[in-house]
Amino acid sequence: MAPTKQELSLLINPLVPECVQHNNRVLSTLHSLTSFLLGLSAGILALQSSSGFLFYGLGTVLVSGLFHLLLIQRSDGAGAGAFFPGSNNGEIDGVVEMDPKSHRVRMQLASKPGQLIRRSGAWRDVWFGGGVFSEALSGFVLGWAGVGGVLR
Repeated sequence: MAPTKQELSLLINPLVPECVQHNNRVLSTLHSLTSFLLGLSAGILALQSSSGFLFYGLGTVLVSGLFHLLLIQRSDGAGAGAFFPGSNNGEIDGVVEMDPKSHRVRMQLASKPGQLIRRSGAWRDVWFGGGVFSEALSGFVLGWAGVGGVLR
């Protein structure tokens, strides 16, 4: 039985589960701390209603963008796929073909020579992972309401 595309991807460019868990923990901690600090800032600035949530959204986009740029710089241009599995559980973008006669598998990783290997959907882990819409949002609201209530 021929190996699947995901199995070949993980053999060629492996992701260690412990390292992925560590990266997710770091990302979650980053988002939680920055969202709480954004909440404190929104409370100090006395932002109310939609302007406060807009402040959270812009701050989160800024922090995620800076973190993504750091990942691109640290991975020599490979991006978040070097550190996070992405939407296809670590599958590398490429073409897998199997010769029906010899049952040999050929995997073309990149369409052009010198093109970087990429994991599809790994950017979503950076931008939307780490509890941006759950734990981090609750930390933002806690800091925002706490400081806003104390200052009033």
